[in-house]
Amino acid sequence: MEFTIGRAHQVRDGKGVALLANGDTVRLAIDAAAELEKKGISARVLDIHTIKPLDVEAVTKAVNEIGKIVTVEDHNIINGLGSAVSEVVAEMGKGIVRRIGIQDQFGESAPYERLLEKNGVTVENIVKQAESLQ
Repeated sequence: MEFTIGRAHQVRDGKGVALLANGDTVRLAIDAAAELEKKGISARVLDIHTIKPLDVEAVTKAVNEIGKIVTVEDHNIINGLGSAVSEVVAEMGKGIVRRIGIQDQFGESAPYERLLEKNGVTVENIVKQAESLQ
């Protein structure tokens, strides 16, 4: 697969919710989409591998076609993927976003997986947030 700076990669198509993730969290979004499929919710998964420049076209398309977005990142929810997507959605004046990531707090040290779990960056929480938008 070829990566182009500023262009998202659609990993999976869906119409019920859009899961926008980057880095290692893309695997969590893919797993969550599979779980959502079992519950009758079709999830589009976008790998937003570059946040700056953000693929505004891909975000706009997700808002126009689905309107329900969950962002997933292993970064602070402030000034990361969730913030960038929320800015696009706010300027469009429609759609809803749930941000999953490190909460706005001082940094901590622990094994990576433990920090993800502590901050709700899990398949279970992605599913929960996606279901809350239905």
